[in-house]
Amino acid sequence: MRQYRNRLGVTQWMPSIEEMQELDREGEGWCLACGSTQPGVEPDARRYECEACGAAKVYGSEELVAMGLIYG
Repeated sequence: MRQYRNRLGVTQWMPSIEEMQELDREGEGWCLACGSTQPGVEPDARRYECEACGAAKVYGSEELVAMGLIYG
């Protein structure tokens, strides 16, 4: 997991390629706000509410790739 700042200057978290592949295999999503994973998220999910922090920042693996929000 790597920290970055979005275009508004807010600190967020992005997964590595390996983490993204694991998300895809397990059917999980990634919260950009806190970096936690969430089960039961479709690969094309956008802006789901995070169970850990409550932010509408959970995305599926395909969306993370499309937005360029993976590293490694």
